[in-house]
Amino acid sequence: MAYNASALTDYVQVNRDTLIRDVILGYVGGDTISKMRKQLGIKETEKLNYLDVTPVLQDGKGCGFNASGSTDFSERDITVKLLKINDQWCADDLIGKYAEFLVRYGANANAEEFPFESEILGEINRKLDKQLEKIVWQGDAGLGITGLIGLAEGADSASTVNVSFASGDSVYDKVKKVIMAIPEELLDEAVVFVNPSDFRSLVFELLEKNNFHIPAEEIEKGEFYFPGTTIPVHKTMGMANGNGEIYASVWDNLVYGTDMMNDKEEYRVWFSDDDDVHKLKIKFAMGVKTLYPDAVVLGK
Repeated sequence: MAYNASALTDYVQVNRDTLIRDVILGYVGGDTISKMRKQLGIKETEKLNYLDVTPVLQDGKGCGFNASGSTDFSERDITVKLLKINDQWCADDLIGKYAEFLVRYGANANAEEFPFESEILGEINRKLDKQLEKIVWQGDAGLGITGLIGLAEGADSASTVNVSFASGDSVYDKVKKVIMAIPEELLDEAVVFVNPSDFRSLVFELLEKNNFHIPAEEIEKGEFYFPGTTIPVHKTMGMANGNGEIYASVWDNLVYGTDMMNDKEEYRVWFSDDDDVHKLKIKFAMGVKTLYPDAVVLGK
């Protein structure tokens, strides 16, 4: 007889909104997603509507009213892809193993969780978070999702500020080239994104150049100001094991799209009487876009 997991659904459903939010919006431990601009309510392909306001200063001497300036509305398409995770566990698989004491039988066993539920779900959340971080930057061809780097190389390449690296360039040289290519109007808010390996190399290169003023806590948290500038260099886990690109933009230009406004999102665990297993279903939509392609610098 299987153990009673009648309270399990209640346990998960009570925490459904938190679980969905934390996973989809990168609050488990994600870095990029949690800081990006969010566009909610996207079912498949929708418009990113934004405006550009240009006030014009005029000579104020004398009477009269002369309207001048512009308020331009623009739009770009953002597409999200519906994704899911399905998994299941059979508690009887633990019989004969060290953890068999966790398997409960009997109608009065009152098993609220399947064995190691909190550990398993926590690890799934963390691993999923890492996968989504990578997809945001590098995309996933198998899932049909283009990441921020792919957009800059493809659909947005005509507007993206492109920087070419020479074969002998150090990471310091590459980052410097990217910073020098950032449009002046973005300098106050620009961020340079590098993969973890290049971040580590840059730290050692700066030490070799006698730049010892970078606080250890900034290195530890994965972001410090490039010497001589107010522009942070950000260690970006989603760019790991890529092609060594260096990307610069402002956080508010990077858009993460999802729905979060209807019942398409699911985070559900239940006991299936049909086959005596606990099942997990996570379902949600995600996609990325940049508002202004010309506010992106891509070095490669």
